[in-house]
Amino acid sequence: MAKRMIKFTPIAASVALTLGLTACGTDNDGNVYVPPAQTFNSEKTAQFNVEVTGKAVKGAMKNAVVSVSTMNASGEMVPVAFRLEASEEADTFTGQGTSQEAADAAAAAKVIEENPDTVITNESGRYSIFLENDFSGPVYITVKTSTEDDDSYLRCDAYLGCGSYETAPEQEEGVNDGDTAIEFGEWYKTDLELSVVKFIPAIEAETAGASGALGDANVDRSFKANATFLTSIVAQLLIESGEDVDASDIADASLKTIIQLMGPETALLIPELLADVSNGGAIDLSDVDGEEKFTDGILALTQVASSLQGLPSIGESLSTLKKAIKAGKFVGSDDNDITALAVALQQAVTNTVNIFLAVATGDEAQIQAALVAAFNVNNPNASEAERTAFAQQANGIAVKAKAAKDKAVKNGAASDEELAKSAEKAKEVLAVIGCADNCAIGDEFYAQLALSVIASIDTSETELADIQASVTDVNTDLAAAQSLGGDTVTDAQSAIAFASAVALLSEKAELAELDKKSNAVYVKSQSLVAAGKLLVANNSSYQQILDSANNLLSEATSEVEKVAKFDLDLATLETEAQAVIEEYEVAVAVAAEVAQVSADLANQAKTVATTAEAESTSALADAQNAPLDNADNAADALELANEAVTAASQFSASVDELQLAIAQAKDTAEDYLDVSVSDEDKDKAQQLVDDAKSMAEDALEQAELASEQLAAAFDLQSDAELAIAKFTALVSVKETSDSLSKMTVLTSTGGDAVVEASDVLVDVINELAEMGSSGNGVSTRQPDWIYLYSLDDLTLTLENSSTGEMISAAGSYQDDKLVVAWGGMLAGEDATVKVVTADSQANALKDCVDFVAGDIDETSIDSCLVVTFDSTVDAENVDDAEILNTKSWNHVEIVDGDSGFTGMLNVIADEVNETDSVTLDGMSGDLEFKVMGMVDSSGEQDQSELEVMVKGDAAMGYTLSLMGTESDGYTGDVKAMYNGDMMSFGTATKVTNGVSITYIDGVSIDYTDVDLIDSTK
Repeated sequence: MAKRMIKFTPIAASVALTLGLTACGTDNDGNVYVPPAQTFNSEKTAQFNVEVTGKAVKGAMKNAVVSVSTMNASGEMVPVAFRLEASEEADTFTGQGTSQEAADAAAAAKVIEENPDTVITNESGRYSIFLENDFSGPVYITVKTSTEDDDSYLRCDAYLGCGSYETAPEQEEGVNDGDTAIEFGEWYKTDLELSVVKFIPAIEAETAGASGALGDANVDRSFKANATFLTSIVAQLLIESGEDVDASDIADASLKTIIQLMGPETALLIPELLADVSNGGAIDLSDVDGEEKFTDGILALTQVASSLQGLPSIGESLSTLKKAIKAGKFVGSDDNDITALAVALQQAVTNTVNIFLAVATGDEAQIQAALVAAFNVNNPNASEAERTAFAQQANGIAVKAKAAKDKAVKNGAASDEELAKSAEKAKEVLAVIGCADNCAIGDEFYAQLALSVIASIDTSETELADIQASVTDVNTDLAAAQSLGGDTVTDAQSAIAFASAVALLSEKAELAELDKKSNAVYVKSQSLVAAGKLLVANNSSYQQILDSANNLLSEATSEVEKVAKFDLDLATLETEAQAVIEEYEVAVAVAAEVAQVSADLANQAKTVATTAEAESTSALADAQNAPLDNADNAADALELANEAVTAASQFSASVDELQLAIAQAKDTAEDYLDVSVSDEDKDKAQQLVDDAKSMAEDALEQAELASEQLAAAFDLQSDAELAIAKFTALVSVKETSDSLSKMTVLTSTGGDAVVEASDVLVDVINELAEMGSSGNGVSTRQPDWIYLYSLDDLTLTLENSSTGEMISAAGSYQDDKLVVAWGGMLAGEDATVKVVTADSQANALKDCVDFVAGDIDETSIDSCLVVTFDSTVDAENVDDAEILNTKSWNHVEIVDGDSGFTGMLNVIADEVNETDSVTLDGMSGDLEFKVMGMVDSSGEQDQSELEVMVKGDAAMGYTLSLMGTESDGYTGDVKAMYNGDMMSFGTATKVTNGVSITYIDGVSIDYTDVDLIDSTK
């Protein structure tokens, strides 16, 4: 266990003094006898081999001040001993006191007194400290940048910038561009403090004796402790709890924080961070070093962090976030500040994912367009001048963003293809951040987490297998080089062979980056062990997963140690090789050999890149020539586009490797030139330098071509995916068209029923118009109908003695209007038409009168007819008045054996302008729709328009439109919502007895027995 510092307080000193005085006596002369004070000694040895290392990123915090402390059992922060370098051997510290306890405390205090005065981060935000070997417990680390008084800076990794200066700072190369905007990639001064709590287990509980993450041979154990905005929230939650902290506390706080902020779906993408968020997520989007892979979840987490930095105040945002997580609700909170932050962060995240998708898949022009679109969303009221200014600024941001993405790929964070897929996934899961109603962490979540951990272990095992193969490969080369050294070196020739082998092995090892790769898997395996423990704590049945994670950790630890040993052996060989070079004076010959081999390797890499270019060019051409005219072809086109993306990604990767090989060839050629003495050697060396430079220029052109082909391939992939989605949507569009063609109200069945009912009504009313002011009897034109009417009362009832059909109407003169309430039941040959009215003629008429007066709206009436005249009318003068227009609102039900119809049929006849319009709005079966028709009779021939709109999410805003004249024909199109816009899915033409639609896939379908437009009806 760690030694805790014991404070020797004044109270304790007084007690000790009092106790001491009780032992005092006097001699016979009354003199007080004071025995000599007893002094206790303590000796403490301390060795610092426990590494805690990480990065402080929101973006990167450079030259930031790092503070280190620990938390005692009471939850209080107290100093902790640490160093900046690992100990080669133990140091001894002594202390004295009037008690053993005081002496021990004095010795412990001296260990702490030797702590470094200042700890600052490097340009990447990295720090490393070393704790005592026997330390266990929580370590609390803070990293702070300041507006003034030091050289600390924060780098902006928010694409839309991190605010602005009141006054433009002095331009400083590599820091800012001298304007007031704090742009993506710029360093700026600000007050920000990030923190992290890391639990260091007792050494007995640590099964892995790993070497350090920095490859230091004196490190016994190494722990990652990144400081990010998430770790800061977790740290504050733990500290405010006021309790001792252990690994399970960190796991609970980490899981709660990620679930609340990111939501469970996103949380499952980062299983390695759920038990300890400090193990990852420290990526600066403006400068990705590749130390951490861009998985789907890590990218999503990084984008949220980037978005947070773009908000007005990072400090206030972090404080509000902590309050939300502590309260247990970020999204949907009743707290106004939390709600405002949730809304702002969601919009910022949406902007970031859209921009990053353009960065991952597009060229600089597409990135600039995404930046401008995001700016316009954030600034809807911006002036034209402001928009123009940002568009110009966005050009420079796009260049930096594209360069940062290319660097991330070169550094191994992800391939171009992987990054594009992760960008798509991040956009999907971050469409809604946080959780509102699904925040419970129950058995179902842990079951899903178990699957995620298993998948992550499998991926890590694959990565580890690749590393193991590379380690075996370089160790084979190491053994071969070792065999050439020692006693084997007897002359210049053998010296050249040995020194050259060592130099080439050094280059190979540098390219392999085994330190970075092995340590990445090691850190991830530590995280997966923590996740496994989290699962087991919930349910012991997950023990096998924890065992698998521990096995992975053991293998990763072994590989880290192998790499560390390889590095040490290689360093020994390099020293030996240098001595051999000096002894046999073969510096020029070795440099020549290494330069030539490096040139050969560069040429080999060029051949690989050239082959990859040809394959990418061919794959791209195939994808470009693929048609997208139907679903099958679109599926084939997507496959070809995917192949083009893969080929272009491989082309880009091969050019990256080529550029590295060329850089090494150039360096070794320049080394050869530097040591050359003879003109012959100088000429050869210069030629190799010139060749490398020429190759570098060609490789740069290839890199640009690879970037262009990759962007083009991504565009084709997107087009094919959209086409597939479009043709998938077309299936629904066709189904909707088919449903419309079977709707009673639109088919001849329904149309005939309405017309037949209208014919009866017209015949009887015409007959009654020739009779007196009132009467009753049997119609001579329609013998089955019995009538009863009164022109004085404006009432009418009709009844069919055979079928039971009936019509009732009641009217009232209202100034210049005749208002009629009516209803009835009419039977056509194949359907029944019901015009719905109130329970009595009096109530129905009152509703209609109130509607015309504006006292109620049309949702409160059933069926009304309103005839408007050119003057005030009554029973005496109505025959002399001229009708201006007729409007009717009819609650209609059409019943047949199929779909039927229930809804409103509204008709407006404008006698003055000679136009008629019909609106039909209701349900037919399960289909909700609206029909709007218009006939303009003012010209030589009737001009008709019709629009049928289907409602409901499933219908995607389906709209069928037709317009034209009887002589020219009726044409139009079928549209529906697709990808956020209304899109045409086909062209429509009215044909005899129906409509024909030719869809975008080339298929034409005739829908017969449909009577959509007929002015005579």
